[in-house]
Amino acid sequence: MNELSPQINRFRTDWMPPLLTGLVMFVVSTTSFYLPVYFKETLGFSGTQIGLLFALQAVTGLLAAFPTGLGNDRITSRTLAGAGIFVQAIGLALMALVKSFFPYLVVFFIWTLANNVFRLSMDLQVLKTDDGLRTGRRIAWYQTMRFGGAGLGIIVAGYLLYAWDFQKTFMAVAVALTVLLIIVRLLVPTPVARANLAEYRADFFTPRVILFTGWLFLFSTHWGAEQTCYSLFLRSHFHLELHQMGWYMCAEFIALIAALLLAAPYVDKQFTIGKLALYGLLASGIGHVGMALTPLAFSVMFRMLHGVGDGFIFFVFFLGAFRLFNIQRMGGNAGLLQFSMMGGAILGALVYSPIGERFGYGLPFWISGGMLLLLTLPLLFRPRRA
Repeated sequence: MNELSPQINRFRTDWMPPLLTGLVMFVVSTTSFYLPVYFKETLGFSGTQIGLLFALQAVTGLLAAFPTGLGNDRITSRTLAGAGIFVQAIGLALMALVKSFFPYLVVFFIWTLANNVFRLSMDLQVLKTDDGLRTGRRIAWYQTMRFGGAGLGIIVAGYLLYAWDFQKTFMAVAVALTVLLIIVRLLVPTPVARANLAEYRADFFTPRVILFTGWLFLFSTHWGAEQTCYSLFLRSHFHLELHQMGWYMCAEFIALIAALLLAAPYVDKQFTIGKLALYGLLASGIGHVGMALTPLAFSVMFRMLHGVGDGFIFFVFFLGAFRLFNIQRMGGNAGLLQFSMMGGAILGALVYSPIGERFGYGLPFWISGGMLLLLTLPLLFRPRRA
């Protein structure tokens, strides 16, 4: 039994968080990526209302980020992850019942709050159990399962929603999430400690951390374009059915996963955070601009390039948090990083949704892609360092 303990422990630290995250992403993605279509075509919400809903999603992430991070320093991450799954199930069940805008706003807030609590708690589950020896590989496997689950969920959802309506799907997802609570207890308890706010402030307000935070804020603005305009762009520009959208979106995840797995050995040995950020921004920006091109095959290829870039940026976020912060205060500090990223997504959602509705849903991707390319300039012209 003693000989098996290290292997069992490694299974619980290295394999269970990706497995649980992949399963939750698979289940939730059967609805979340198609929500703009549901809002517009079934509920009749305007572009501004859709933008407000996704801005609310980002605001919720903003509100949840630091308290959730702080909570992960004081309570085990698996406890908060389980709570996030349970409340998501309740939120999705309510989303099946509500039709008018303002009540939906309240229900959407509940669901997005729980979604953000779960996601950050699982990120911290991975970070807080890392020993520094296989960081790149652990991040790659975690994100592979996360986006693999999302990609598979999107494909399944395209066919599921073709056969069912959104309301039935919401209820089915709520039940599936409740079942997944069974495996939360298999996660390893993360270290807990009590730090005061002055310690977090001292960690966070340093030049390196502030620059990193500002960079993440600007990078995250492109998520606002994706949240509010992505599925509507595919619908209006290429006239894709829901199951066809699923295959389109999944192509990006395949590219993202390939980038994660191929880059992981180099992340542990050769790549600096600066190199990863530069390669990620170039691929992400060019891909965002190019996906607005026709014909469809070109758009898919550029979207896959964007996925490669985003895969590199996920390495940057995790490695940055792991290297910049003490493990006992990593939750609160990582929460502040998430706070800045959600702020960027809020700005993007509020700006790009009305632009897409008025000028066409491809234009937000040209603008946001250009912003990503501009962010490479400080990295291209910075002093060369190891």
